[in-house]
Amino acid sequence: MNDLEYKAAVEAFVALTEKLNDEPTNGQVFAVLADMAKLVDATAEAGCDPADALEMYLNIGSEYYRYKHYLFALEYCGKALERLNSCGGAIAADEELRDAVEEAFVNMLDMYKKMGKEKEAKELTDLIKKVTPASFDALTKVRRSSLKNDPVEYTEAYMAILPELEVKIDAELEGVSRGMGFCFGYWRTKKEILKRDYGIEWDSPGVLNPHVRFD
Repeated sequence: MNDLEYKAAVEAFVALTEKLNDEPTNGQVFAVLADMAKLVDATAEAGCDPADALEMYLNIGSEYYRYKHYLFALEYCGKALERLNSCGGAIAADEELRDAVEEAFVNMLDMYKKMGKEKEAKELTDLIKKVTPASFDALTKVRRSSLKNDPVEYTEAYMAILPELEVKIDAELEGVSRGMGFCFGYWRTKKEILKRDYGIEWDSPGVLNPHVRFD
């Protein structure tokens, strides 16, 4: 891949990222993320610089993590970290890239723990000790949310249908105002579709956090 081709790929990636800043629905978000993932895979396979591939994989992995699709987040963070050995001194020399790698470590540990994958968490912890020993203690303090979420959200069965689920929710809520109070209609619709179409029982954050005021 030459410089012009890589520049074009980066511009396309940035354009897709900007779509996520335009307040899309969750269904639209997953469609954009799918396009971003295809672009990242194609760019890496075309032979771009390993550090560039690392950075792009980290970006898409962090976006999937942000929208709680942990299966895809783990896949792309994992692809990024596979390129660590090919990057030589690029990681140490680039502070932003180093920070992104460390964030990926934290995200992956968080996901493994939420999904009950203790073996994978142990293996990743050993890798962290090897790659970033100086910051090991800070990195292994996995973030904890004060809000409770239904544990079903961390199962592979739930994540396998997540993009499709959000499209169905979008369809049923088409034309509904997304202002204050929207979350309650969204949660009610989500619960109904999960039960009706997938046989999955799910409780909303509102049910699981009765002392929290949502709007």
